[in-house]
Amino acid sequence: MTARIALITGAANGIGAATGRRLAKDGYKVALFDRLASGRAVADELGSDTAFFIQGDVSRPQDVESGVAQAIKHFGGLDVLVNNAGVSLPKSLADTTTDDWDHLHAINLRALYVGLKAAQAALVASGHGAVVNLASFHAAATIGNFAAYAASKAGVLGLTRSAALELAPHVRVNAVAPGVIHTAMIQLWLDSIPDPKAALASMLEKQPLGRLGRSEEVAAAIAFLASDEASFITGTTLYVDGGVTARLWHA
Repeated sequence: MTARIALITGAANGIGAATGRRLAKDGYKVALFDRLASGRAVADELGSDTAFFIQGDVSRPQDVESGVAQAIKHFGGLDVLVNNAGVSLPKSLADTTTDDWDHLHAINLRALYVGLKAAQAALVASGHGAVVNLASFHAAATIGNFAAYAASKAGVLGLTRSAALELAPHVRVNAVAPGVIHTAMIQLWLDSIPDPKAALASMLEKQPLGRLGRSEEVAAAIAFLASDEASFITGTTLYVDGGVTARLWHA
């Protein structure tokens, strides 16, 4: 059986790196895209026969288009696109500038649209194309001081639903909405606030499963939606959130 080919953005660490490792374990060839050169170490870990690193910035449409083209050229096609790259912005509305807003949406939402357009022909040609977009529980149950981030992730869900209808029956398009996952992004937020220990304790109190999630758990959900086991699933969002959105965030 010919190995399937996946392109993963934001693949240098966290959920993206975990997804690269999981898909490689499942037999995929993986193109790992990130602005950080450290993504090359993940590709080296997986081996040159399996992984290919592409350095670029998803906030630049030309980098996204070039990354898709490089992945297709290197591996000879594309079966799966994982739009994972994202940034957070824990700021009040008053402190959020229009530049902040535009930069975050360029990464969290516009890059997904650009990637989908660039990859569409190859995904259709594959015969079993699949796209997995990374949203967030903030799309459904957010908190204060996350307006720009929550808006971008709600946009991901709308893009996912519409693209799923437009690209059916040739390409399936779904989203994964992680809860609070112990990644560098969460740590960055904790480091930016006055009392990170209290904030972490507060988060844990609100977790029905009593802990934060792991990147590998999100990667498993992504791998499922990318696989033939999810062949009758499109236009939906899988929440990997430990039950947080099953109740009010402030309950």
